[in-house]
Amino acid sequence: MILNSEIAREYYAILNPHSKKMVLGVLLSAIGTGMTLSLLLVYLHDMRGFTNTFGGFLLSFGAAVSLLIGGPVGALIDRIGPKKVIIVGIVAESIGTGGWAFVQTHRDAIVVMSIQSVGAAFIWPPINVMLTRLTEVKDRQNIFGLNFMLLNLGIGLGGIFASLVITEGSLRSFQIMYIIDSFTFLLFLVVILLIRTPLIGKYIPEAHEPKGGSYKDVWENKKIVLLSISGLILLIFGYASLQAGLPIYATQYLGLSPKWLGIFYAANTISIVLFQPAVLRRLSRESKYKALIAVGIIWSISWGVVGISPLLPIIAGAIMLCISQVVFAFGEMIWSPTLPALANELSPEHIRGRTNALTGLQWGVSGVIGPAISGPMLGAGLESAWIFTMLIGALLPLPLFFKLKKMATKQSN
Repeated sequence: MILNSEIAREYYAILNPHSKKMVLGVLLSAIGTGMTLSLLLVYLHDMRGFTNTFGGFLLSFGAAVSLLIGGPVGALIDRIGPKKVIIVGIVAESIGTGGWAFVQTHRDAIVVMSIQSVGAAFIWPPINVMLTRLTEVKDRQNIFGLNFMLLNLGIGLGGIFASLVITEGSLRSFQIMYIIDSFTFLLFLVVILLIRTPLIGKYIPEAHEPKGGSYKDVWENKKIVLLSISGLILLIFGYASLQAGLPIYATQYLGLSPKWLGIFYAANTISIVLFQPAVLRRLSRESKYKALIAVGIIWSISWGVVGISPLLPIIAGAIMLCISQVVFAFGEMIWSPTLPALANELSPEHIRGRTNALTGLQWGVSGVIGPAISGPMLGAGLESAWIFTMLIGALLPLPLFFKLKKMATKQSN
């Protein structure tokens, strides 16, 4: 069943006054993110004259920065609470995002990417911790799904707006997008400051709970470690390679206008907004481990659809890329509520920040490796080999997901 007023009321009912503000802030910032999500490599190449190789390096560098500080962020969440951590992240994201409008040299780009990457590392782990603490256990998968749906609603709206405003060859139109994106993070900051509850402050352990934790405790939890590794592999051949490669593939290999990028991502996000409720209902009847296996299969299929696009006339190829993003969206609709819900299900409270930081590192590491694979392959004219690599890569973590499922089944017996 697609999104309708009855379903909207059903999911609205799981929100309390605090979590309502939380998801509203995510929605507001996502509108800005949607305006610029698919533009960076095109902007750097077409407007600033940077090579695709440097663009790929920049994405990898940003992911490496997030990776380096991801561990300390998790410890910081456990020590001072997620609210203080996320405030730092939002301010940094606002400064970094707005900074893209003014980069002129390679050094400028590296500095801006550093600031933005620090911001990203300080935002997403505390978001997951805050949503977990603000929601009853039975509703956590739904709250993560609802948050993801609103995130994509914002991204979709931003993408549509960008497709209307961006003018090919116009530096000013790109600059406007980045400045507006920066402003939406400030709106997010205001919303976070209005959330006042001890639930998002430093956790006070009960008498029977450990007083503190460390990453050793996280690494001793074999399920969390296996979940992190398998998820990392999937993200390398999913989100990371899609973000790094599809804009180049579409504009430079297929010869499509940058305006199409907003349309591709709009198709993706609109699908998520419409069908996330139906996917959540199905997920409520399925094992989380089985759901993760399905993600790898779906994403592999989506890469196969991308591979068909160059065989068709240019407009038909563009439509095929839209279809590929709709297929990819169904994998996202399973992944985004399932992975964080499962990670927090496996984690005790005293290491919850570290657990979410560890799973968050999947994005940092994949963000380094994905562009490092996609950039050189596309730069060398190996487009077909790139798609085949992505298709097979999305299937690689399946044996690990099966092992994780087997471990869970054995423990429950």
